[in-house]
Amino acid sequence: MINAQTKLFGLLGNPVGHSLSPFMQNIFLEQCGVNGVYLAFAVAPDKVGDALRGMFALGVQGANVTIPYKEAVIPYLCGMSKAAQACNAVNTLIYTEKGYYGDNTDGAGLLAALAREHDWRPEGRKILLVGAGGAAKGVSVAMALQGAAEICIANRSGAHAEALAEQIEKLGNVKVTAIPLEQLQREELYSQYHTIVNTTSLGMSPHVERMIPLRAELLGAEHLVVDLVYNPLETKLLRTAKEHGAKTASGLGMLLYQGALAFEAWTGKGVDPELVRQQLIAQLSGLAQ
Repeated sequence: MINAQTKLFGLLGNPVGHSLSPFMQNIFLEQCGVNGVYLAFAVAPDKVGDALRGMFALGVQGANVTIPYKEAVIPYLCGMSKAAQACNAVNTLIYTEKGYYGDNTDGAGLLAALAREHDWRPEGRKILLVGAGGAAKGVSVAMALQGAAEICIANRSGAHAEALAEQIEKLGNVKVTAIPLEQLQREELYSQYHTIVNTTSLGMSPHVERMIPLRAELLGAEHLVVDLVYNPLETKLLRTAKEHGAKTASGLGMLLYQGALAFEAWTGKGVDPELVRQQLIAQLSGLAQ
């Protein structure tokens, strides 16, 4: 029950009406017995600074940041994690006495989900990443920081792919290459890279018949195909990959685990995201009807 001791958490973005974060985070709060509430705030582009100053003044204990403000919040922070600095993007705000500290749990959330679902870790692996936007940034940074041997970035805009490749290579001992999207037709890629991650929105509802231009016939049991899209839960990409014997993972795991990491940073309490998975699936099914 909300009372004078209730702590406030939130989501900053625009739009935010579609977000599953309030549903998920309020379940986490209830499960952990935290007297808190998580709300979604649709913030106008010219009010981002005002929103953060107001939140801090009111003692809002933490927040998630979603599109289009993951970079816009940075000038108003008192510091950032290594992952957030490397991505130049923040998805988690943590209250401190000096101001909000920024973190990026997107990539770490995906890796935690893959470790749980497939016992998969990036150390020493070669990864084919499709897309070069904000999601690709978060995922590639996390993979590089956790020991990936090689990352190949395929993107429609070669310039964006090359810029991201240069950025990731600066993080340390990882080889990063950039190729245009049409080169996904090259047969040798599928013997070289056994982990393929789609970070684009292709296949997201309502455009469910779209998918990245993979050579599906070259996929097999040695491949893991990951799609960051979670609506629908099984995209055309994942369905096609599964039909050719590949292992698959949807973006639902990333949503769950990045949220759990943010929750722990705010409250100091760990949660098991798997306890919420079925409730999120039911919520997604309701949205699709």
